[in-house]
Amino acid sequence: MQRMRTGAGFYGLVFIAGFITFALHEGGHWLAAILLGHEAYFGLNSAGARGAVSAADHAIISAAGPAVTVAQALIALALVQARGSAVGWIFLFQAAFMRLMATVISLFNPNDEARISEWLGWGPWILPVIVTAGLFALLAVGVQRLNVSWKTLALSWVVASVAVSAVVGLDMIMPR
Repeated sequence: MQRMRTGAGFYGLVFIAGFITFALHEGGHWLAAILLGHEAYFGLNSAGARGAVSAADHAIISAAGPAVTVAQALIALALVQARGSAVGWIFLFQAAFMRLMATVISLFNPNDEARISEWLGWGPWILPVIVTAGLFALLAVGVQRLNVSWKTLALSWVVASVAVSAVVGLDMIMPR
């Protein structure tokens, strides 16, 4: 089986897809807040309702971002499976990478899945591990389908790390 073709354009898209993945994820939080009737805010690395919200609304808003990211991964995997899409693989990779990084950050600041896991009485790690493991299982299917090399995985990881750093850094300096 031939390996997936990569090059500068491929890795440029890995970088751009990092920003798009964050925008979609945060857009899920924002849209949930709006649909629940709240005034909402949207940033590169945060979105949600302004002001106080009920516990139920907070849980729905928190779940909406990861739900969008999981939907992104499922759609991307479908493109990989049906069409052998390298672009689909990039968006699948970014979904898994993003939620893994969010899980790691939960060591310092609980992410969406960690908060929901706590609210469910499961402790802070059950849901983040389930979501991250599930996304990496989907990614493994995509890696196998497209015969992705370790070099491509490693370079995608480096580029995605730069993209996440750029998103977080820019979000910290942007005016609110």
